[in-house]
Amino acid sequence: MVSDQKSEKKFEEQAQRILKYLKNEIRYDTKIIPRPFFIEFTGSPSAGKTTTITELYKFLRRQGFRVLRPQEGAEVIQHISRKTPVYNVRTGIYALTMLLDESQGHLYDIVLFDRGIFDAYAWIMYWREKNMISEKEERLFQSFFLSRLWSDYIDAAFIMVCDAKIAMERELKIALSHKLGETTNPQNIEILLNRYRTAYRKLKKTHNQVNLIDTSNLTEQDMVSIVAKKTLAILERKTKSGPR
Repeated sequence: MVSDQKSEKKFEEQAQRILKYLKNEIRYDTKIIPRPFFIEFTGSPSAGKTTTITELYKFLRRQGFRVLRPQEGAEVIQHISRKTPVYNVRTGIYALTMLLDESQGHLYDIVLFDRGIFDAYAWIMYWREKNMISEKEERLFQSFFLSRLWSDYIDAAFIMVCDAKIAMERELKIALSHKLGETTNPQNIEILLNRYRTAYRKLKKTHNQVNLIDTSNLTEQDMVSIVAKKTLAILERKTKSGPR
């Protein structure tokens, strides 16, 4: 019995020495090793979101940053019908889960989200317009996705929009078929455009990191340059403001 107690004490002492080695402020304290920067892109179809993410990703990687570009929720969540609010709640939770997990680690320097919690906010508006959720549920879901416990982790968010006619011209420029999709048609793009503009006006009152970029009259080079300039300026200011 005494021998067992001695062995148990020895094991515990060994475990504590190992723990002391691992759990030190250099490894865990965000004041010493900051969390990654998080940037979200969302907006109406053919506004240049994917092109901008791709070019920003390449630029940052070539500058030496470790960059994560998570797969878009719509590409991952295919087992839930898009005809139900559950779909956008689930894609929002997918992005939120990645945001929370990556915010607690140091594997990457910058994470570029192709739609995330601000996108979920906008889509909840859609389901309210369709009368498929109540006003109370709309407030509930939106307040959940924008909780300060995690929305402050998004260092910059870009809502990219484009005139419906120009968006369709871009959409069909190299398309193999001119058959219109469920979301990529002039009427729906106009609805989405107005919704994202409305979302921006509401979000900007409480979330300063949200930016609206209208790409209707911008070349791809101009569009990418504007977003890159804003992104780098925001992140540089963050580096001077101290621990996050």
